[in-house]
Amino acid sequence: MSDNQDERRQETRFETHLESVLEQEEYTIYTTVINLSEQGVGFLSAKPFKIGDIVNINLSFHQANIESVKFKVQVMSCREVELEYYIGGCIIGKTDEFKLFYAAIPQVY
Repeated sequence: MSDNQDERRQETRFETHLESVLEQEEYTIYTTVINLSEQGVGFLSAKPFKIGDIVNINLSFHQANIESVKFKVQVMSCREVELEYYIGGCIIGKTDEFKLFYAAIPQVY
């Protein structure tokens, strides 16, 4: 990460390895969330997305009795990494369920 990104980032970003399902109008694919912050998410996808696309991410968290959570993400970046794509996005309209889910992340990672 560049110094400029470090300076722009206002919250802690946790490194994760969470299996997820991405839903878009015509697609449902498995993805892996590799980092998560209160405002953004980074995930790996077999399919590229365009900047500005809106997708739904469904996460299940099988620890600490946390319910699964679903949230909307606006794609902000997409770059190819080896045989898949790293997607960076901004979380839109955080629900109370997302806030509880996010609060549990530091206890596990």
